[in-house]
Amino acid sequence: MNRRVAFPFLTLSTAAVSATAWQISLDGEEWTEAGEFLTNWDHSCTMKLRRTIRLDPQLAVFDLSIPRDQLHLAMGIRIGTGQGRLPRKVLSRHRYVLGQDVWDRDVEIELLGGILSSVIDLLSEITLTTPINSTAALAPRADGDRLWADSMRVRLEGEEPRFPIETADFSTLLGDTVSASAPWHLHWTPLHWDRDFHGAVCLYLNESSTTFLERVKIEDGPTLQVLLADIMGQICERFILDPEAAEMMDRAEAGSLGAQAVTWLRKAWPGKDTAFFRSVLENRPGVFHSAFLALAELGDS
Repeated sequence: MNRRVAFPFLTLSTAAVSATAWQISLDGEEWTEAGEFLTNWDHSCTMKLRRTIRLDPQLAVFDLSIPRDQLHLAMGIRIGTGQGRLPRKVLSRHRYVLGQDVWDRDVEIELLGGILSSVIDLLSEITLTTPINSTAALAPRADGDRLWADSMRVRLEGEEPRFPIETADFSTLLGDTVSASAPWHLHWTPLHWDRDFHGAVCLYLNESSTTFLERVKIEDGPTLQVLLADIMGQICERFILDPEAAEMMDRAEAGSLGAQAVTWLRKAWPGKDTAFFRSVLENRPGVFHSAFLALAELGDS
């Protein structure tokens, strides 16, 4: 529970509630502690989440000024998904009764990857389940009063939309040009910023660049960092040079090519506007591209 919030009634202290970290298992594989980002996820996978929450009833009685025989509580778990400050869709709610001799719960929840979008929001809470009669002026009294809560947001693969990646014969794809010897080529057009990001961008890898392909296959960090930085730099540079960039910053629809450019730019320079972005590109192009190289470090891009 965030102790900086001034509740109108007493709440549970951090000592009274013991909650393990959320753990995740994909397709029955080993359990790992949930972090800010979830890698190796796709819509076809089956995900399991688990944690254990324990309440110390003696400390709860002290914290809440409630008699032990009136300590009737419930633990709730809410799972949500979708971009935004609040989850766009609540996938499931779970309620477990606490009281008498049961003061802990082992929670395990299964989710299908196909119903997830961008993030997983995990909310845990403990609430009253019956009205309370207590002489303490600040004791919680109403059914549903929230006494403790914690929340966590897990971004699915960095929250970024994914795009097709293919290997190709660049001599056929790009013809007899110097670019045919490049290790990769990003196929896209900056004309339609409202297009779905997934359909607007395709990354081609040169099948003749065997060393490069092997580094991508083994997920070599520096190789992927440079690759992602180039993608972000290309798209963001063209976006801020568009005459309507300022207007598009506010109206780009989630999941679109324009919205993705806005996301990267705001991550690189929080709180700045298109005039600032354009000034950096025009006057300090090295700084502009270095920002995306830093942003492209795995886990941030």
